[in-house]
Amino acid sequence: MSASDFKPETWTLNANEALKISIVGENAIQFLPLFTYPIYGDSEKIYGYKDLVIHLAFDSIAFKPYVNVKYSSKLNDSDVSNVEEKLLSFLPKDDVIVKDEAKWVDCFTEEQTNYNLPESFCKVSEYSLNGEEFTVYKTNLLDDFAKRMHRRVQIFSILFIEAANYIDENDPNWEIFWLLNKKTKQLVGFVTTYKYWHYLGAQSFDESVDDKFRAKISQFLIFPPYQNKGHGSCLYEAIVQSWLSDRSITEITVEDPNEAFDDLRDRNDLQRLRKLGFVAALREHSEHAFLESNRRSFKLEERQFNRLVEMILLSNKSPSFEMKVKKRLFIKNFDALSGTEPEEAKEALMNSFVLVKDDYMRIIKSVEDFKA
Repeated sequence: MSASDFKPETWTLNANEALKISIVGENAIQFLPLFTYPIYGDSEKIYGYKDLVIHLAFDSIAFKPYVNVKYSSKLNDSDVSNVEEKLLSFLPKDDVIVKDEAKWVDCFTEEQTNYNLPESFCKVSEYSLNGEEFTVYKTNLLDDFAKRMHRRVQIFSILFIEAANYIDENDPNWEIFWLLNKKTKQLVGFVTTYKYWHYLGAQSFDESVDDKFRAKISQFLIFPPYQNKGHGSCLYEAIVQSWLSDRSITEITVEDPNEAFDDLRDRNDLQRLRKLGFVAALREHSEHAFLESNRRSFKLEERQFNRLVEMILLSNKSPSFEMKVKKRLFIKNFDALSGTEPEEAKEALMNSFVLVKDDYMRIIKSVEDFKA
């Protein structure tokens, strides 16, 4: 052993770099996770190994998981955790092939040979992109096939979505949207969604025969090999259109979206409102009743709808844009602003307004062919 072997940093690795994820189709595409803290701790560090590589692989259709951990040296120390066991605890028990690559290939090859979606997979929509055809399906987790598939892919949620957790597969209100390549059957992405009972008031409750629900997008994931190709927008729009045509859904929400998903949502919602004529109509109407009626028909939650209205007012060069945004910011930050001098409060309000305006302009300019 050399002197460097006694230094802790020699035996400490970044878990995000040690974990190599692969999706294997005609070719194997390898990529790194964004997060590993749910598996290997908040620091995302692994101690006690040299030259550690943790291979986590899936075939591109059935997503049969495979794990193989390799390293050149390991400390004989009680503080050294078993990295393989930790990873396996997040994968479906008795459905993972460990180390035996030939067995894994045989298993997923056999699965792919007989791979057909059951009738419980309801086709939601189809679309064409870059010369290929894709299909969006929906199913609940009461179906055994869907449950098995979700158990295999759910680890991607915690590896690529910050603060994500595994969902309760026994709760019937969870539904999964699946995105597949129509020809190759390759799984491109998936979305977990949840339906909450929506109380619309005593009169509506007494008169309504059918229950009403808020629909929530929870975990939205396009697998890394298929990202930045337009699939996210197509899948999001397929889900929204499915809910717009469902009379039991009254409102569409999103759970803790990150900035990237906020942008995707804003762009697609703006495009949809433009196609439906709302952008033009907003030039002529601004009264509360008009706005609320449209918000309900578009099934948009209040915060998202108000953001879109502000963006449209900006794109329409409406003189009411600045007043509306500043009023909202003042109400939102009233407690903080009330404790400062009037000039300081005015300056802080203006700074916040400029930031909001700049961000809205960025989104508007990113919407292809968006016109006021």
